Amino acid sequence: MDKPDTFSLNRRHFLSYIALGTISLLTKDLLDPGSAIAATQESSNSNSILEKYHIFVPYVTARNGGKQTVNLRSGDICQIEIPSRTLENQEITIKGIGENENDILVVLHTLYDRQFRIADQVYQEIDKNTQFIEEASKAKCKSVYEQVENGEYLDDQSTLALLDYIISTSNLDQQIKERYHIASTNSRLLGIEQTIESALSKSNLKEPEKKQIRGTYAYVRAGEPVPNFKALTDIDSIVTNSALPLEIKQTYFLASTQSRALTVDFIIVKLIDESKNISDEKRKIYQSIYQRVREGKKVDDEVNLKSLDAFINDAEIPQNAKFIYSIAKDQELDTKHQNLDPQEISPQVAKDLLQDAKSQLNAASNGARIVPLANKILSTFGVETATGVSISSLSGAAATNATLAFLGGGSVAAGGLGMLGGLAVATGGAALIGAAGLLSIALVSEMDDKDRKNLGIAIGTGTIAGAVSVLAAWTAATALGVAGTLSGAAAITAIISALGGLSVITGGATLIASVTAWAIWSFLKGKKQRDQSVLHQLETRTYTLTEDPLPGTLGAFLKNKMELYNFEEGFSAPNIPLDKLSKALSKWVLINPDEKVMALIDTSTWNDAKGIIFTDNRVIWKRTWSGTYSKTYADLARFLNMETELISLLSDEHHRQELSKLEKLVYILSDDYANDFYKMQELVNLVSNNKILSDFVSNHDRNKISDLKILVDTLSDSQKYHHWSNLKNAVDVLNRENDLRIILPSQLASQLSDVQYREDLLELEKLVNMLSSEYDKAGFEKLVKNIATFNKRK
Repeated sequence: MDKPDTFSLNRRHFLSYIALGTISLLTKDLLDPGSAIAATQESSNSNSILEKYHIFVPYVTARNGGKQTVNLRSGDICQIEIPSRTLENQEITIKGIGENENDILVVLHTLYDRQFRIADQVYQEIDKNTQFIEEASKAKCKSVYEQVENGEYLDDQSTLALLDYIISTSNLDQQIKERYHIASTNSRLLGIEQTIESALSKSNLKEPEKKQIRGTYAYVRAGEPVPNFKALTDIDSIVTNSALPLEIKQTYFLASTQSRALTVDFIIVKLIDESKNISDEKRKIYQSIYQRVREGKKVDDEVNLKSLDAFINDAEIPQNAKFIYSIAKDQELDTKHQNLDPQEISPQVAKDLLQDAKSQLNAASNGARIVPLANKILSTFGVETATGVSISSLSGAAATNATLAFLGGGSVAAGGLGMLGGLAVATGGAALIGAAGLLSIALVSEMDDKDRKNLGIAIGTGTIAGAVSVLAAWTAATALGVAGTLSGAAAITAIISALGGLSVITGGATLIASVTAWAIWSFLKGKKQRDQSVLHQLETRTYTLTEDPLPGTLGAFLKNKMELYNFEEGFSAPNIPLDKLSKALSKWVLINPDEKVMALIDTSTWNDAKGIIFTDNRVIWKRTWSGTYSKTYADLARFLNMETELISLLSDEHHRQELSKLEKLVYILSDDYANDFYKMQELVNLVSNNKILSDFVSNHDRNKISDLKILVDTLSDSQKYHHWSNLKNAVDVLNRENDLRIILPSQLASQLSDVQYREDLLELEKLVNMLSSEYDKAGFEKLVKNIATFNKRK
């Protein structure tokens, strides 16, 4: 296959063609070609537009001044002098360091303010206008705010989401909300940037290749078309295979996929508008058909559709563009829910919407159905290093249509903040964006270990969710129309993907347990009234895992065992229903600020909330109205140690012989042995050389013989002494009849009489009995022993 012609992107010309006339048309899907021509012709003569960057400045730097690093679209890294007492939206112009030695304009954003301390108002909102389970939640929110204010990346994305909701639904000044929103988004983007730099530092790439990757990310961050498909795929792979939280990965892929689709749109629009091999009439037909293709709408004109297919397939444009067009052409997006109001959705409709999302996901995740691997076209896609179009050559309606269809998502070129503006969805091109996402899935999935090693990706580590799963989760939402009108199924699946994570789309109950998804949809659409139930459920997420735990961790271990034993009403993180967990946290369990719930077995009745919770440090339970109990995993390990020692003693040959004598003794003493010569002779043989047994026989009574029988039967049968209920019976006997201790081997008696062991055994037996079915009880006993063993290994 011939390598397509490639052209470089000229940043200055690109900006001059799209900047004017863009903002007024941001929310329109269909554009007016006439007015667009006038706008671009006027802007093309302007030389005043600079290469623009939006950055967040940490509080201390903004107050005192200092230096800050900025990654440029050229791939260079520059240090910018930040003035002291920085103002919000303050601009700095730096001469000649942009692409083609252009000037750059840096717009500063900060939570520092000369007039007042924004943090004081935020803390007041947290303290006085929210209701939490415990003060610990308020402390966590304040700590997260400090990190956001200081321009730091933080792992605790759940608390950050909670704080986002508190501030966005508060009565704080709108400017404070907007400034906080930028700061919050910045903290997430820092994770992406740190991940890319970490990979590059370990990679085998040459410096020009590293610069290409840095520069390409700068374009993605600005929400603009990219100059290099190969570099974009490399970044996709770095982010996908990282340990970043899933929601941050989804934020990145929303921007990455839109940039890829935007670039392809430029290529195809230019191809149609500037081809000298078609008539003006045919050009208009192709434009109309292509408009419907990229929106995922049905094309009835089959003849001209096939003609357009052939025209694009024969063109000298990158294979990326051809294949994305081909995928988009086959996507006729679901519209049956487009007129639904999410505030009025019934549970059944909600289930239907989720089923639609899952169906889209299943189709998207089957790489063999997306990419013709047999032809090895992927290798060509992967090495394409440029877009194949000179954006500077776009003009008139072609330029405007190519840009405005997508730049409604808040790109810097259209006057927005790019990724720094937060979750921004393009106003058009649903099918094209979905197709770009599907191609990204295939490209990243096809990378082998050698490719990943070359990029500095640690092989076999950090992949919380695989490349196909992460990208398909986002694409499932996109394919339902997220890039279109953000209504009905589109809106709901977008929020599920962004806030619920992959587990929800693939069948988990994290957000679908109540109306959380629809309420947050309302919040994002601009209805800022706070919903207390949403607040509580968002808070609940801060006390549990929100994505699949890493292999080898306690969370992964518990998840595996919970699935293995299949408890009734048993759930493991991240698929614990938030309504059930929220009820437990508010009714009967107190979780420490730094504690995470790993699993829940809900044994509640209609009038009593109770159950069993596993955290990362302990098991907590409430079995009656009397109170809540807990044991740390260290307690379980100690208990298991004692039980292991006891079972070892019971398996010892000497102790087995001693217990065998006691079995014979019980057998003889249980009947009338006085008139049975053989029994009398056997009894004499048993006690003749054992004064303890002799004294016991001389002084025994019937009740003690019954208790001794229970004790001996349990301790002599391995099928019995491996179960807590039987051991508990043995312990009860010794606790009730101290005299029996003296006839047992001393070590056995000591182990069974240990006060701590007896208390642990009694508590654990009560805990097991909270479960209604015998199957659950047997599985739970094994689970607790599994946890104790796991804890010992760690």
